[in-house]
Amino acid sequence: IEAAASFSSIFLSNARLFDQQKKLFVGIIESLSAAIDAKDAYTNGHSERVAYLGEQIALNLGMTHQEAERVKICGLLHDVGKIGVPESVLCKPGRLTFEEFELIKQHPEIGAKILQDIRQMHDLIPGVLYHHERWDGNGYPHRLVERDIPLFGRVIGLADAFDAMSTNRTYRRALKHEDVMAEIERCAGSQFDPDLAEVFLKLDFAPFFEMVKKHQAAFEDDTTSEIDE
Repeated sequence: IEAAASFSSIFLSNARLFDQQKKLFVGIIESLSAAIDAKDAYTNGHSERVAYLGEQIALNLGMTHQEAERVKICGLLHDVGKIGVPESVLCKPGRLTFEEFELIKQHPEIGAKILQDIRQMHDLIPGVLYHHERWDGNGYPHRLVERDIPLFGRVIGLADAFDAMSTNRTYRRALKHEDVMAEIERCAGSQFDPDLAEVFLKLDFAPFFEMVKKHQAAFEDDTTSEIDE
């Protein structure tokens, strides 16, 4: 009994330590993603929402909870490369010049380079590097086609595009939900993996729009505080 109690105590202690380390890891990732989004006030909460949508796609594809959690973390980090893009470009209202868009297009490769020396994140790099590739080969940075694009890249790319269309940006207002869904359906087989698009269109988006409200309220509170100061 004493031996079993001692073993159980060690096991529980290790489990508690592992849980604390995991929470610390996730907390650091969430803080980093928030810092990235903060470079552009209009994308406040963007990475968190993409992470949520990516996780939901993964679960509805039949991935395990552990695999879906990796997709979620990938979503939190997918724009980490924007650290290397000037804020004057990220926050510019209106249409970008060719040169400015070329700077934006560098962020997937910058993000991959940031993560390449972190062994625990190697499986996330394909999602970070390839989330702007397109099913028809007209994406960037490597113009990959169809299933040559890693699954994480296809999932995060779809979630990223949906959030971009569904929220306010410096260059336009959010589109209506029905218009966004129609666009996802229209672009299945060209921009998006058609199988993923089919799964995506069946998701429950109520939690997503609750997140949008929360992030929009936080943005408005921050703006009011700045004006008061």
